[in-house]
Amino acid sequence: NISPEPVLKFPLALSDGQSCPLEDLVVFEIRYSDRIGENYFARYSPQHKWYYYPKATRDEAVLLKVWDSRGKAFCKAPDKQTETVPVTFTLHSAFDDPATPPDAPDRESIEVRTIVFY
Repeated sequence: NISPEPVLKFPLALSDGQSCPLEDLVVFEIRYSDRIGENYFARYSPQHKWYYYPKATRDEAVLLKVWDSRGKAFCKAPDKQTETVPVTFTLHSAFDDPATPPDAPDRESIEVRTIVFY
C-alpha cells in the first residue's frame, strides 16, 4: 500500500502453498514477443487455505515466494544432495471483499520482484 489510507478495496490474499496440490493447478501460456512463458490458475478446492491482510497500511510489507527451484513439486531429478523445500511458489491475488464499504478508495500498491541467490 502506498496510500496514507489503509487498503479497503481489493486486499491481497495469499495461499498456503502446502494446501494446493499440483492437481489443482491449471497452466496457461503468456506470450511475449520473444518467448512464451507460463503461469498458473488454481481450481477451487475447499482444502485450499487462504489468508489476507485486512486494512494493510503503507508501513507494512508482504514478502511472498514467487518461485523456488528447489520446491519439491517442480524440482528436476532431486538427488540425495539436493535439499527440496515444501512449496515452490505462493498463489496470490487481490479479491473483492464483501465487507468493503461502497465508497472505499481504490487500492494503490507497488509490486517489487527481487531475485535471491544463496
